Amino acid sequence: MNDSILALIVAHPGPVRDGLRALLTAIPQVASLKEVDDASSALRVIEEYSPALVLISVNATSDDVWNLLAQIKAKHPQTRSILLVDDVQQQQLAQATGADGVLLRGAPASRLSATIKSLLYV
Repeated sequence: MNDSILALIVAHPGPVRDGLRALLTAIPQVASLKEVDDASSALRVIEEYSPALVLISVNATSDDVWNLLAQIKAKHPQTRSILLVDDVQQQQLAQATGADGVLLRGAPASRLSATIKSLLYV
């Protein structure tokens, strides 16, 4: 990928989003960062800016995240996606829907960082 990328965080405001922001801003290749709260806003940002990387924090109550992931993979296959999920069932669904990376919530930050970097250097 390019040396300078745009990343998108899809997560409700709070500690998870703050942590993702901190992690992404520490990666030199991430030149720009957008943040949204929901899938419909994410789709608008993806259409307008074509981010290289999308990090999605899956809410247990959010079914539209699976539609979002499917649309990303269908319309923007070059965009890499990483999902943070709550359980193994969501992990399996994310993998089946085409996520490039899936981590269970609570995974070490070092593992998330390694996953992000591996996708940026593909």
